[in-house]
Amino acid sequence: MSSSIFWQDFLKIWTVVPQTLILSIVLLFLGMLVGALIAQGRISPRPWLNRISQAYITYFRGIPLVIHLFIVYYGLPVLLTTILPPLFGVSSVKLQRLNPLYAIIITYTLYTAAFMSEIIRGAYQAVDPQQLDAARALGYTKWQTYRFIKLPQALVEALPKLLNYYLLLIRQLSLAFLVSFIDIFAQAQLQSAINYRYIESYCAAALIYWLIGVVLTLIFGRWEGHLKKYQLNR
Repeated sequence: MSSSIFWQDFLKIWTVVPQTLILSIVLLFLGMLVGALIAQGRISPRPWLNRISQAYITYFRGIPLVIHLFIVYYGLPVLLTTILPPLFGVSSVKLQRLNPLYAIIITYTLYTAAFMSEIIRGAYQAVDPQQLDAARALGYTKWQTYRFIKLPQALVEALPKLLNYYLLLIRQLSLAFLVSFIDIFAQAQLQSAINYRYIESYCAAALIYWLIGVVLTLIFGRWEGHLKKYQLNR
């Protein structure tokens, strides 16, 4: 293995790290927002809402992500060309192939939400109900109870799981290369195709993934420690 080619590939692959991390953060945030709604459906006393939430989670967790990605990327334009003409009273609508970034955001958000909903639901249910009853007895409003009692404890409970899923999401973005998004793994593939040095390219990508995991683990560990201190000081 050539060390010069390794570091050359490392620096080239590193250039796509920012866009990979930024997109994964956006996807995690959007997935948490949708997942929070799904989690509310799971704990809702309304049976029909609970069943819809369960069906959503079962569907997205039971089918590989790449299939969802292809359905959205290739199938959504076809679906829209079928639905839109009757709605707007036109004979036909011509749509180009869906923008890869839009396909990634839609697919990964919906897919991530199915997993985030279970993490959020578990974190909420981990909070002792007696603490919530005590807060209401002390005159806390619903918002104050959520902000000072439920949310901090739920975050402490959910943070390790969120870190694990975020690291998984970064790796799952490698599938987005199938719809022309260049992430860490995709850039490694491109480098290996250029110089025909596969070991150097993939080892450089592996090192970058490992460094990202180490750094994010340290950052999330500190956040978790601060949240625990905040919780103890309340």
